[in-house]
Amino acid sequence: MFTSDLEVARFESAAIRTVSGIRGQVKKAARSNLEIIMKRKGEMDIVFLRAWVNVDVPTYCNLVTTALQPREQMWQGMRTTAELRRAHNIPIPHNKDSVYKPIERKPRKFNPIEIPAKLQHLLPFKSKPKDRPKQKKPPVEKRVPVVMDPSEKKQYAAVQQLMLLKHEKEKKKKSKEQKKKKAYEAEKAKTEQLTKKRQREERRERYREEDKRQKRARR
Repeated sequence: MFTSDLEVARFESAAIRTVSGIRGQVKKAARSNLEIIMKRKGEMDIVFLRAWVNVDVPTYCNLVTTALQPREQMWQGMRTTAELRRAHNIPIPHNKDSVYKPIERKPRKFNPIEIPAKLQHLLPFKSKPKDRPKQKKPPVEKRVPVVMDPSEKKQYAAVQQLMLLKHEKEKKKKSKEQKKKKAYEAEKAKTEQLTKKRQREERRERYREEDKRQKRARR
């Protein structure tokens, strides 16, 4: 791509992109075996380099002696657009889209960050969210009074009684499960203790037999 280090230095920081999707810029001149690797793999790619190059414009002068003006006459070039407008009283065209307008921005509202309770326990005290102010407006249930007729009152009372019975059953069931779990854990601990004791006795008996066997072998 480049023929010398000087040429690389002239194109430093220029943007490079290839057909295969490589994007980057020219950093500095450094010897690399990239060309050898690409030849080995049999791959070809086109590199696009966007850069400015100084182009020397040749000077050119063509004298026209047939269109010379007399000295007493003053040369006047083409009139500008402003001069033509003044001469013909043409107003400047007004574009509505080019007029400056006041910037109207909608107020940005940021919702509070919700941190899970599990993550709050792991955070240090400094980073933990502090107590937020309580809600000023009461909820809808408290603001709007609910007036029930006698039939609705009976239904509400029946539902409350059923919920109370359900909670009592769940409490009894939970306490029963806890007692059962404690009894099972106690039985399990007792069984493990007996198992450890039996294994200890078996090891002692095995060590005694091995000791006796070694003594017989020495005799």
